[in-house]
Amino acid sequence: MLESQAAVSLEENNPYIVRGAHILCSYGSHIRRLDMPVCHGAYIRALPMMHERDCRVGLSANIPPFGACFSPENHGAEIMIHDSEDIVPYRDENGNWATPHMPIVGRLCAPVFGDGKWCNAHESTLVDGVPALRLDCTITCIYRGTVFFIDDGQGVG
Repeated sequence: MLESQAAVSLEENNPYIVRGAHILCSYGSHIRRLDMPVCHGAYIRALPMMHERDCRVGLSANIPPFGACFSPENHGAEIMIHDSEDIVPYRDENGNWATPHMPIVGRLCAPVFGDGKWCNAHESTLVDGVPALRLDCTITCIYRGTVFFIDDGQGVG
């Protein structure tokens, strides 16, 4: 009985990822949503499940750019962003949440994921034959930014 309670607790604390989950790069200026141009055929609560290879970059792919990139490894073109929608807030010197001043100046975010898959996918749950994504999965860009999930996209809890 204790073993099954532990499994249920793990499921609740590390849910599966579905299309629309919010993601953020540790060096990015904006929060984005994980997308899926074509469904794999697996669903949770009528929402399409994602798997470890759902990490193609682009506006019509899985992972859109995260606005400006602040990685010291990124030597790409400098950009200026005036759009404050989905901007990443930060804590000021008093510990209060604040919004960055506009415009934001940084490098063009153009993520590149070397091995082409998310880390820590759930090997025992397959989506279209590939390990399913869960809330604790991450992927690292060549500019050393870590992309992680803010939520699972299921809209519950």
